[in-house]
Amino acid sequence: MATELTPAAPAITVPCIVFTLRRESMYFRRTYRLQQRFCDAPCCAQFRGERRKRGPDASLGKTRPDPFCSVMLETGIGAAAMETALRWCLSGPRFGGIPYRPRLLVSAGFSGALQAEQRVGDLVLATEVIDAQGQRWPAFQPPAWTDRAIAAGRLLTMPKLVSDPQEKRRLGRQYEALAVDMESAVVARLCHHHNVPFACLRVISDDGQTALSPHLVGLLRQQRVSLPRLAAQLLRHPQLIGELVRLAGQTRHAAQQLLAPLAAVILGG
Repeated sequence: MATELTPAAPAITVPCIVFTLRRESMYFRRTYRLQQRFCDAPCCAQFRGERRKRGPDASLGKTRPDPFCSVMLETGIGAAAMETALRWCLSGPRFGGIPYRPRLLVSAGFSGALQAEQRVGDLVLATEVIDAQGQRWPAFQPPAWTDRAIAAGRLLTMPKLVSDPQEKRRLGRQYEALAVDMESAVVARLCHHHNVPFACLRVISDDGQTALSPHLVGLLRQQRVSLPRLAAQLLRHPQLIGELVRLAGQTRHAAQQLLAPLAAVILGG
């Protein structure tokens, strides 16, 4: 059962890395060993430990000796799923009788480009997060990221997937934002309410020039894409095969770019 924490209460305080999709966390999971799961969590919630001896980007720093390096959440798509997961995470869930309170919470994952010069795989470090109503929350910039070639600026959170290039350009101008996602404003708001340091690192998975077909957008808006539904769409619209192949390559490349800066935060404490 969740318990309110006091500043003096002993707690597990490793960073929390929050992903929306399993695909966003694919290289993180391959690199950091699963140690333990939170059994009562409303989403996938795991302690991830020391780096594997082999795997992608194995040269990124030394293996940390601590059994737990971070907590990883995979919340599912959308603001409601994110809110449920974060309310649980920030309420002091207990593990082995000890409450967990993240010393830093990082919103990490895919985003859409809102500026013409951005390309798939480009990293975006949010200096602040803004929602469609204009509410703003500042974001912490970890020292481990300050000397990296990461574009820093405003991140916009919208309630639905933005896929049209003209709409992306309009939103970029209106909100003066670099990128758009669907969840980070929820993370920023709840971290601010609970007085937990919040950082936001996104990677461009779709640029501002290429439109997604309405049929593909319909599939991507679902929490999970069922195989029968996917097969039915492919039978009706065979051109989706090419789009799916392209998107799979883009998201694989984007997910890999997240690993090095996340490793720097975890290893740097």
